[in-house]
Amino acid sequence: MSKKLKIAFAGTPDFALPSLENLFADSEITIEKVFTQPDRPVGRGQKIASPPVKILAEKFHLPVEQNKLTAANLPEDLDFLAVVAFGQILPSEILALPRFGCVNLHASLLPKFRGASPIQSAILAGEQKTGVSFQKISVKLDVGDLFASFTIPLKNETSSELAVKLAVLGGAKFPEVLKKIAAGEIIAIPQDETAATHCSKIQKADGQVDWQKDSTDLLLRKARAFFDWPGVWTIFAKQNLKLVEFTAAQKFPGKKPGEVFASEKHIFVATRDASLELRKVQLAGKKVLEAVDFARGNVKFVGSLLE
Repeated sequence: MSKKLKIAFAGTPDFALPSLENLFADSEITIEKVFTQPDRPVGRGQKIASPPVKILAEKFHLPVEQNKLTAANLPEDLDFLAVVAFGQILPSEILALPRFGCVNLHASLLPKFRGASPIQSAILAGEQKTGVSFQKISVKLDVGDLFASFTIPLKNETSSELAVKLAVLGGAKFPEVLKKIAAGEIIAIPQDETAATHCSKIQKADGQVDWQKDSTDLLLRKARAFFDWPGVWTIFAKQNLKLVEFTAAQKFPGKKPGEVFASEKHIFVATRDASLELRKVQLAGKKVLEAVDFARGNVKFVGSLLE
């Protein structure tokens, strides 16, 4: 490459860090400015905290902008705007400014799982593989032409474990993809709209068990997908009960879906097609307990019908 690529980087959470690290480390790429979201209150204490991307950018002594990204504050004569989980829909006037366009790293094999929760959705769907996609950003979310995709097997990872793997994969590939686009070695191709699927932002209600409909296998996938939040939960005695840890178990004839029962000092709850053995549970506002200890302290738990 005759000269360094001039890029700006837009990203916010931990998922974006490997991309920023690898782009910064590449000797053929210069990062002119980093854009990220404003400092915000986090956690129970609601202390003001900087986004992970801001912290890393400052470590690298890169200029950081936390205002809304506009055409006015984008550096001139850019080759690319590289985007990873930035948190802002980019208007059309920005998309036309960089010489080779705006390239987004998305955590799925597009056109599958467009939207806000591709990692959790791939787990929920029981996919055997997943990966990352590099797309040319368009005005509509995640529908832009594809530059490249990279695949990994999906095994039994939780959403947080899978996020780390995909972030590392995408970060490692980002410099190579940009340089190949600039050299004309990669041409963007339209996504196959007939294969497109969509996923929404995860809500707390998504973690609630529907004992009449949810299969044992689906509940195991929900536990992995919702590992960080909102978890898998149900209603016991009009209170939220989080099923912190459980495994699949056999079907016990005569048990209703949602019915809690004990067998040989183990606690089970029937599903529509089998049962779960409950290992750890947590009542709202209380500490995590072994299921047998929870049942010992809540004598009406065994025999109850969870909602």
